[in-house]
Amino acid sequence: MSSTISANVDSETATKLKGVASRENRSVSNAVSSAITVFVGLPKGVRDFLLELNAQNDQDTINRLGREMMAAAARVRLEKATADLASEQRFGGPGDASSEIDMMEEATALSRAARRT
Repeated sequence: MSSTISANVDSETATKLKGVASRENRSVSNAVSSAITVFVGLPKGVRDFLLELNAQNDQDTINRLGREMMAAAARVRLEKATADLASEQRFGGPGDASSEIDMMEEATALSRAARRT
């Protein structure tokens, strides 16, 4: 069941939101829904810190955190892809265990292929 929620934002935030929605080929409503879903799923300390950075207009720190989050997300994706490959046991037979580097190379190739589609 869905609920309708309204929010008041300043014109600068509204303009940024419309730009994000347009670049991502999404509706403003969909972008707001996604933002709320992500925001409420974060621990309170993280939410408070992000709001603090925004209030201080500390764009350098916000950008640095964004880069660090993207790096962490890439590591998690690689680890998941590696674990998925290992569970498929596609490399060699029971007596021929693949090296971790083989699995990581295959996971990287699969991740790149997935991005292209």
